[in-house]
Amino acid sequence: MSEPDDTEDYGLRAFEDLKNAVERSEKSYSAAVGKLPALVKQLEATDAKNTATAQRVENAAQAVTSYIKADRRTLILTCGFGAIALVFCSGLLGDIKGSRTGYAQGFADGQQEAKKRDALAEWAASSPSGHMAYEMDRAGQIQAFGMCKIEGYKIRTDQKGTWCVSVSGGGLMWPITPP
Repeated sequence: MSEPDDTEDYGLRAFEDLKNAVERSEKSYSAAVGKLPALVKQLEATDAKNTATAQRVENAAQAVTSYIKADRRTLILTCGFGAIALVFCSGLLGDIKGSRTGYAQGFADGQQEAKKRDALAEWAASSPSGHMAYEMDRAGQIQAFGMCKIEGYKIRTDQKGTWCVSVSGGGLMWPITPP
């Protein structure tokens, strides 16, 4: 009988390696198949949470709509706090979707916007100037005032900007911002 040469040993080793690789693949496949039901349950639970959150947002929107016929000050304050609540809901939905960067940016932007709106609502509801501006807006005069379309005033432009000035030369003068 002849001595086995190196090629036969190499072939047997390659075949043995292939057999081991197939066995490892089968084990990995079995492990992955075993985890699928748990992953499906987790995805279903996440879907249920998203549905519940969307329903809460819809209910909040309907509640805000019912306040439209309420007192003006109450409406302004409610909208300010509603905006803050929507910011938190948006942040929650952003976190659920896994967008941490978008969540952080959206939360910061929304919080700044809510603060601005809340400050504006407070000014409009509690200051004499806010009440006067509200009444001027209801009468349709605030746009004419802002665009310098009122009797006795004209628009003047210089290197510092555009101004609304009195025709007589005395009186008030204010800057006009483009619409």
